[in-house]
Amino acid sequence: MNAIPPRFVILRHTPGPQGTRGQNASNPVPTHFDWMFEAAGALKTWATEPIASFQQGISMKVEKLADHRVHYLDFEGDIGGGRGEVQQILSGHYQVIEEASHRFLAELRWVDAGGRAQSQRVEIGSDILRLGPVAASVESP
Repeated sequence: MNAIPPRFVILRHTPGPQGTRGQNASNPVPTHFDWMFEAAGALKTWATEPIASFQQGISMKVEKLADHRVHYLDFEGDIGGGRGEVQQILSGHYQVIEEASHRFLAELRWVDAGGRAQSQRVEIGSDILRLGPVAASVESP
């Protein structure tokens, strides 16, 4: 019997008036993407600036966030508490290729709006997220 691979979701998070990070309430969070990966009953989560497409070769700054609840895999709408709202941008399954304290490398698989199967590697380091082709290895900095 084949195990169901874990799921991922990328959400566009538009923060509300209470959308801040850390202890500084005067540090508003801009609209961003939350990259969430199902693991051990939670969602490992990183934030990046929004991107227009998921083309290979994109590299951007990333910030590790606290794990989130798994209900965000299927949730869209107002988060509540003035924290803003989320909209699903992309979702599918993933397979971990390598995971260490400083690196997360996985193959993402999803079906696009035209019904075509898509796949891509994502590499997340301490402060950089890179998208690359599945067939080739994504190098660390």
